Amino acid sequence: MYGLQQRTPLAHLREYVEILHAALWEGKVNHHGDFYNVAATLPRTPQIPVLISTLGEKAFQLAGRIADGALSWVCPVPYLLHTGIPALRTSAAAVGRSAPPMVAHVLVALSEDRNSRLSAGHQLLDYYTKVPFYANMFSSAGFQLTSDQTVPDALVDNLVISGNEDIVAARFTELLATGLDELMVSLVPIKDAVNETRQLMHLIGQL
Repeated sequence: MYGLQQRTPLAHLREYVEILHAALWEGKVNHHGDFYNVAATLPRTPQIPVLISTLGEKAFQLAGRIADGALSWVCPVPYLLHTGIPALRTSAAAVGRSAPPMVAHVLVALSEDRNSRLSAGHQLLDYYTKVPFYANMFSSAGFQLTSDQTVPDALVDNLVISGNEDIVAARFTELLATGLDELMVSLVPIKDAVNETRQLMHLIGQL
C-alpha cells in the first residue's frame, strides 16, 4: 500500500498513481504527462494495491476514480460516512468501477480515565490545528477549533476509542458494521506505551 499526503496537488497525484499502478500491476509504464515522463519495464508485477491519502472531498473523489483504496487520517467517522464514502462511491460509479475500500484511521487509548485520555489526545491532535488542510477537514466535519487554536474535547472524544479491551473490541466491530471497510489502528499511549502496544496487538490478534 502506498499512502500519499493530500498536500500533493490532485493533478500531480493522479499522474503519480497512474504510473505506480501501471508499474505494479502491468509491469510496464509508458507515461508522458504534465508532471512525469516515465518509460520503463519491470521484471515482475507484484500487484500491490495503490491507496491514496484522503482528507478533503476532492481527494475522496479522486480515490474513487483511480485508486485501490482511500486511506484516511484523523478523520471523524461521521465525516467519513457522510462525506468521504458517498464521494468515493459516486466518483467510482461515474467511471464505471466498483468503489475501492475505505480504510479508516482510528485512535485507541486503553484507559477508562477520561481526563488522561483527553490530555493524551490533545497532545497528539493539537498539532494538526497548525496544518490548514487538517483544520479545514475538522471544520467540514463540524468541529471548530477553540479560541486558543486547539481541537475541542468533543473531537478528541470522537476520534479516540477508549476503555478496556472488551469495550475497544466492541467498538471496532461497530465501526466495521457502519460501512467502513478496514481500520488502521494507532495507539494513544497513556502510561506505558510498550505494554499498551502489546495489549492492543493482542486484542487485534484475537478479533
